[in-house]
Amino acid sequence: MKDEGINLHCIRVYTYNPEEKILVEVLAGMEEEGIPWEVVNATKINNNFGYEDLIKMAYEACKKSNMGIGIAINKNRVAVHYIKLKEKNPLILKEVKDYEISVARLIGCNAGRLYKVMPFKDIEDKRNKELVEFIRKSVIEVLERLRAL
Repeated sequence: MKDEGINLHCIRVYTYNPEEKILVEVLAGMEEEGIPWEVVNATKINNNFGYEDLIKMAYEACKKSNMGIGIAINKNRVAVHYIKLKEKNPLILKEVKDYEISVARLIGCNAGRLYKVMPFKDIEDKRNKELVEFIRKSVIEVLERLRAL
């Protein structure tokens, strides 16, 4: 990994082809909590870049962070790691869907709250799940009506 950071007292964020809106929201969440961050573009670990690589990248980020907290973002996947956890067990591992972009901000907030030793915000937004279920049922109902014609 390319590491050109100036080693500030901050949360280290490693990125590899992140979705811009997700990166912006994660950083905004940390900013809301008043926690500084540093973004470092990572080099590709292998050709497939799966969840294991994302976890490894987050762990490397937390080892380089003076706060002991690291975040890795690849496309729409985010991992948050803490130095006191085992490498293969990140604190947060989440694929952020387009309809739940607010979750990315909450992930950033929670990374900041980890450092401040504050309770986490719930990233499982029940409203989004209810909306998705409502849309699913509506689509099925419309398709069944069309099939009956």
